[in-house]
Amino acid sequence: MKNKRKEELNSKWKQLATKAITDDDFRKRLAKNPITVMKELDLHLAEGIEARLEAGYEIKLFTKADTAEELKEEVKWWKVRVDMIREFGKEYKVTTGSIAAPEDEDGV
Repeated sequence: MKNKRKEELNSKWKQLATKAITDDDFRKRLAKNPITVMKELDLHLAEGIEARLEAGYEIKLFTKADTAEELKEEVKWWKVRVDMIREFGKEYKVTTGSIAAPEDEDGV
Protein backbone atom coordinates (compact mmCIF):
# COMPACT_ATOMS: atom_id res chain seq x y z
CA MET A 1 0.00 0.00 0.00
CA LYS A 2 1.36 3.39 -0.94
CA ASN A 3 2.44 5.63 1.93
CA LYS A 4 -0.01 8.37 0.99
CA ARG A 5 -2.98 5.98 1.07
CA LYS A 6 -1.78 4.43 4.33
CA GLU A 7 -1.38 7.88 5.94
CA GLU A 8 -4.88 8.84 4.79
CA LEU A 9 -6.40 5.65 6.20
CA ASN A 10 -4.48 5.93 9.47
CA SER A 11 -5.57 9.54 9.96
CA LYS A 12 -9.24 8.70 9.41
CA TRP A 13 -8.92 5.58 11.58
CA LYS A 14 -7.58 7.67 14.47
CA GLN A 15 -10.65 9.92 14.25
CA LEU A 16 -12.96 6.91 14.20
CA ALA A 17 -11.20 5.17 17.11
CA THR A 18 -11.22 8.34 19.20
CA LYS A 19 -14.94 8.79 18.61
CA ALA A 20 -15.61 5.11 19.38
CA ILE A 21 -13.77 5.38 22.68
CA THR A 22 -15.45 8.61 23.76
CA ASP A 23 -18.99 8.14 22.42
CA ASP A 24 -20.94 5.07 23.58
CA ASP A 25 -23.77 5.51 21.06
CA PHE A 26 -21.31 5.81 18.19
CA ARG A 27 -19.40 2.73 19.38
CA LYS A 28 -22.65 0.71 19.46
CA ARG A 29 -23.61 1.85 15.96
CA LEU A 30 -20.11 1.10 14.74
CA ALA A 31 -20.18 -2.40 16.20
CA LYS A 32 -23.57 -3.13 14.60
CA ASN A 33 -22.83 -1.74 11.15
CA PRO A 34 -19.12 -0.98 10.76
CA ILE A 35 -18.87 -0.49 7.00
CA THR A 36 -21.75 2.01 6.87
CA VAL A 37 -20.53 3.95 9.91
CA MET A 38 -16.96 4.06 8.56
CA LYS A 39 -18.30 5.52 5.32
CA GLU A 40 -19.96 8.29 7.37
CA LEU A 41 -16.44 9.31 8.43
CA ASP A 42 -15.17 9.07 4.85
CA LEU A 43 -13.33 5.80 5.53
CA HIS A 44 -14.03 3.70 2.43
CA LEU A 45 -12.84 0.34 1.19
CA ALA A 46 -10.74 0.64 -1.94
CA GLU A 47 -12.23 -0.44 -5.23
CA GLY A 48 -11.64 -4.14 -5.60
CA ILE A 49 -12.23 -5.00 -1.93
CA GLU A 50 -15.57 -6.57 -1.12
CA ALA A 51 -16.98 -6.80 2.40
CA ARG A 52 -19.57 -9.41 3.39
CA LEU A 53 -21.35 -9.88 6.67
CA GLU A 54 -21.20 -13.52 7.73
CA ALA A 55 -22.65 -15.37 10.70
CA GLY A 56 -24.72 -12.29 11.47
CA TYR A 57 -21.81 -10.26 12.82
CA GLU A 58 -18.47 -11.16 11.28
CA ILE A 59 -17.20 -9.11 8.36
CA LYS A 60 -15.11 -10.96 5.79
CA LEU A 61 -13.06 -9.09 3.21
CA PHE A 62 -12.47 -10.49 -0.26
CA THR A 63 -10.50 -9.63 -3.37
CA LYS A 64 -10.08 -11.34 -6.70
CA ALA A 65 -7.39 -14.01 -7.03
CA ASP A 66 -5.29 -11.83 -9.35
CA THR A 67 -5.34 -8.78 -7.05
CA ALA A 68 -2.24 -6.58 -7.02
CA GLU A 69 0.07 -6.78 -3.98
CA GLU A 70 -0.74 -3.18 -3.07
CA LEU A 71 -4.44 -3.98 -2.69
CA LYS A 72 -3.62 -7.15 -0.73
CA GLU A 73 -1.66 -4.98 1.71
CA GLU A 74 -4.65 -2.70 2.12
CA VAL A 75 -6.87 -5.71 2.81
CA LYS A 76 -4.51 -6.67 5.65
CA TRP A 77 -4.83 -3.12 7.06
CA TRP A 78 -8.64 -3.36 6.90
CA LYS A 79 -8.78 -6.82 8.48
CA VAL A 80 -6.95 -5.57 11.56
CA ARG A 81 -9.32 -2.60 11.89
CA VAL A 82 -12.45 -4.68 11.34
CA ASP A 83 -11.28 -7.07 14.08
CA MET A 84 -10.79 -4.09 16.40
CA ILE A 85 -14.30 -2.85 15.65
CA ARG A 86 -15.72 -6.26 16.45
CA GLU A 87 -14.05 -5.99 19.85
CA PHE A 88 -15.81 -2.65 20.47
CA GLY A 89 -19.10 -4.53 20.43
CA LYS A 90 -18.17 -7.30 22.82
CA GLU A 91 -18.95 -7.27 26.48
CA TYR A 92 -16.55 -9.08 28.70
CA LYS A 93 -17.63 -10.94 31.76
CA VAL A 94 -15.11 -10.46 34.52
CA THR A 95 -14.95 -13.07 37.22
CA THR A 96 -12.81 -13.31 40.31
CA GLY A 97 -10.78 -16.25 41.42
CA SER A 98 -7.27 -17.44 41.69
CA ILE A 99 -5.00 -18.41 38.88
CA ALA A 100 -2.44 -21.07 39.60
CA ALA A 101 0.36 -22.47 37.52
CA PRO A 102 0.18 -26.18 36.88
CA GLU A 103 1.94 -28.30 39.44
CA ASP A 104 5.06 -30.15 38.42
CA GLU A 105 5.51 -33.87 39.04
CA ASP A 106 6.50 -33.24 42.68
CA GLY A 107 3.28 -31.33 43.41
CA VAL A 108 5.07 -27.98 43.65
